[in-house]
Amino acid sequence: MRSVAGDGDGDDNGEEHGTGLRRGTTYSWTNPKLQTKDSAKQRGNHTESSVSEREYKRIQFGGCGSILVHSGTSSRVTSLQHTGLSLWSAAYVMSYYIDDMWSQDIKCSNNELKKWTVLDLGAGLGLCSAVAAKHGMNVISTDSDSQALVLLEENLRRNCNEDNGKISVHTLDWISAAEQADMTTNPVFEELEKYGGSDLVILSDVIYSATKPAWKALIVLLQKLRSQRMRLLCNSPATVERKRCDSTDTPASDPLVLLSYTQRRRDMSPQDEAEFFTMLRNAGMETVLVPPGHIPHGETYMLTTLFELRWVN
Repeated sequence: MRSVAGDGDGDDNGEEHGTGLRRGTTYSWTNPKLQTKDSAKQRGNHTESSVSEREYKRIQFGGCGSILVHSGTSSRVTSLQHTGLSLWSAAYVMSYYIDDMWSQDIKCSNNELKKWTVLDLGAGLGLCSAVAAKHGMNVISTDSDSQALVLLEENLRRNCNEDNGKISVHTLDWISAAEQADMTTNPVFEELEKYGGSDLVILSDVIYSATKPAWKALIVLLQKLRSQRMRLLCNSPATVERKRCDSTDTPASDPLVLLSYTQRRRDMSPQDEAEFFTMLRNAGMETVLVPPGHIPHGETYMLTTLFELRWVN
């Protein structure tokens, strides 16, 4: 586990100076200092660039301001090998939604937003985690890709400062965690114990063909997170109020689980897609569509859908 203490370099709550950039838009550039000779040579031959090439993007949000994300090259080759090194549509959709959700909560609570505990599973570059942290939430950000973890930690450090919530970065393999008998020795669950369990679980673009072998483990992991929260609730019944997309309250015993999912027919067949959602139903969970109108700039990402995953018993 690595705690992240940021310097806040990405904190800009207005328009980007000198660009006229407004919230809800992005721009990007490549840092030439972080390109290798090999990557420059490859570009001269019109082939895919090296993983060592890095790209920066600044994303503007209506609530938390701007976030600067340092990513890997956006080439298709890199995306296939290390999906966590790219910034995907699902991360934008999830981030815009939670930013707006907490912004609305602030308006309804006289500018006093209670601190949530947020667990980001498969965080990638950490855009969703950074939004949560800048809203003052305690964030536990996880991934299993070693290269993604380096950029994840860097991005959280760049965008967050001491005024934000507590942030930590962990390596987490879903299959290993699901098979672990004693979760009290798991670093992620051990940290969650301090906070009374997870209030929100973020799943941003984690369902695609490459993760299919771990789908069952992910669902087991969600069940373990719920069990932990139920156990801790007995000792400390005070919890934060968490409104769902239909304005009902999330049961105190359950984490609020959000899944952003992008349809990619070249990568996921309709049968694979149906299989995952059937696995959820068999585990006693239902999927509730978050209305697209609730997602700022959602019309930009027509192939990405946001769901709440709810336990029905």
